Amino acid sequence: MKTKSIILTIILGIFYPFAFIMRVKKNRITFISLEHDNLSKDFKLIYDRLKQKDKYELRTVLFKFESSLWGNIKYGYACIRQLFLIESSRLVIIDYNNFVVSKFPHRKNVKVLQLWHATGALKKFGNDVERDYIVNHYDYTIANSDFLKPIFARAFNVTEAQVFVTGIPNNDKIFDQKFVDQTSQRLLEKYPLLKGKKIITYAPTFRGRISTHFKEALIDLEKVHQAVGNDYLIIYKSHPLIQHSNYEKNEHVLYIQDELISSLFCVTDILVTDYSAIAIDWMVFNKPIIAYSPDLMTYSHKPGFTIDYENEFPGQVTKNEDELIKAITAVNGETENDNLKRQRFTDKMYKFRDGKSTDRVLDLIESIMAG
Repeated sequence: MKTKSIILTIILGIFYPFAFIMRVKKNRITFISLEHDNLSKDFKLIYDRLKQKDKYELRTVLFKFESSLWGNIKYGYACIRQLFLIESSRLVIIDYNNFVVSKFPHRKNVKVLQLWHATGALKKFGNDVERDYIVNHYDYTIANSDFLKPIFARAFNVTEAQVFVTGIPNNDKIFDQKFVDQTSQRLLEKYPLLKGKKIITYAPTFRGRISTHFKEALIDLEKVHQAVGNDYLIIYKSHPLIQHSNYEKNEHVLYIQDELISSLFCVTDILVTDYSAIAIDWMVFNKPIIAYSPDLMTYSHKPGFTIDYENEFPGQVTKNEDELIKAITAVNGETENDNLKRQRFTDKMYKFRDGKSTDRVLDLIESIMAG
């Protein structure tokens, strides 16, 4: 176990007994995030709907980890806050692997619901990869399809019966054509450079770990832009965990960080990603996708994949900029096989396509609170 984890465990162990002095509030629901310092995505949707019901006490611990000394100190304080709120809440909702929940067992009448921050997973995660601590003590999690149930069960150390296939609340809006049209219009007005262009959105996952530091994927987007020509415009959406990008002030790339990827989808013609689960979200649009995976060999060993990546990825898999450029310019020649490959992938990853996942998750929460 890493030194930081040992120190944090000791500190939290001092406070842990005192957390049980507080009684469990039967109507308290606490949201805990380590990726966003505000209510975002699924959390905002669920929080706002629960607030409308006006029958629950809603609390939050919203924290975005920073890999620095001060960031670690703030993280330690956030963990202490979590400890007391977890033991005094009827339901705790998390969106990321949670150290406090995993290391310190909660009361039986406290329940923990994992609303994982992605629609699914192409790369292994949770307990399926080498970790500083074992993910443990979760009571429920949601998933997007039956295929994902055993994957999520292993990752979170729960049984398949504890995995509920509800769909992902944040995806409801991309099934709504009105949202897509309005968002497209808003972004075209906000970024006039997009008008009249074929839009390539490049959105890779991060490299590295929260216990060390996060790294940006390496790619020469200037070379790609120069090769495909001015008919195209490249949007670069870096992963939320990446704090600084090499492309923040690059004239050849439109770097956008203050928009959700689901919004950028609404103006995108071609998505370029790698091992990110946004490939699953993108299937709703039934448009071309390309993998840019120069570190595929390394990634296939660690962390590894949940699918046969090279054969099942719903688009061409490229391993260098030249292959990527060729794949982009060949998009207009898509075949029926390309469409069938996307359809098979979509069928595997989606059980529901009705835009009502938020309702199903709320029903699950209501049943937990009433139990």
